[in-house]
Amino acid sequence: MSQIQNFAKRRPEAFGVLITLLGVGFFIPDALVVRLIRADTMTIAVWRGLAAGGVTLGWLVLFQRHLLPSWRELLSPAPLAMIFLQGVGSVLFLASMGATSVANALLILATAPFLAALLSWAVLGERIGRDTALAIVGVFAGVGIIAAGSGGGGRMFGDLMAVANAVTIACYYVVLRQAKSQNLLAAIALGYLLTSAIALLFAPMAALDARQILLIILSGAGILAGGAALLMIGPRYLPAAEVSMITMLEVVLGPLLVWAVLGETPATLTLIGGAVILIAILIHTAQRLRAPETV
Repeated sequence: MSQIQNFAKRRPEAFGVLITLLGVGFFIPDALVVRLIRADTMTIAVWRGLAAGGVTLGWLVLFQRHLLPSWRELLSPAPLAMIFLQGVGSVLFLASMGATSVANALLILATAPFLAALLSWAVLGERIGRDTALAIVGVFAGVGIIAAGSGGGGRMFGDLMAVANAVTIACYYVVLRQAKSQNLLAAIALGYLLTSAIALLFAPMAALDARQILLIILSGAGILAGGAALLMIGPRYLPAAEVSMITMLEVVLGPLLVWAVLGETPATLTLIGGAVILIAILIHTAQRLRAPETV
């Protein structure tokens, strides 16, 4: 543990990139796991939120009780914002995917880094470096290529839900960046429970078999809880727009994993766009890892 802490102190930006990549790695199989559940998405959201919230709160109580906030701390602006953003974001994403084309949803979602950059500049006074700006443009171009090969057919309601989801993602990372001295894991756990409460209003709550239950536990207790905990650390070491950009890896690698396992072949432009995104992020990551140490 001390070696990790020393590395984070000496190479904060490199540590931020690596921990963010690890968090994204948790989320890459999430689309595949959700697809394998084969249940109503709102029903999945209810049980997944309960699993993630329960595991995260249980971890805090059993192993990190000192990180549990008081009621006064929990009702301060940053934790309240995180509860809201975490709770609403998942519902907005599922709503957008159900009401517009995947192409529209992905293209709009890719605006999150730009929104995060704008919010970081307005709220935190952060400047976005040239390398990061170029990488963001590359990521956006790649998702645009994917969208061009997926066809249209989006509806206004779904597009608006995708815009709202992109805004919540941008705000999520800006709040984490601004409140980097606070541990917001408890607030995120309560956000999972808020997701369940919201989704419950729309879920038919059909019966699930043992296989579906196990996959929901994997998705909620493993992927969602573990990945979000790691991604919460990234903005302490990197600008919000940069963390948001790196998470775009999930947009590329998630569908490719579904293709490999379930045989859902992506379009040629999807593969080309995915390659553009991967190259942009890999180049940017390599630049960060070569950055000089902080002494």
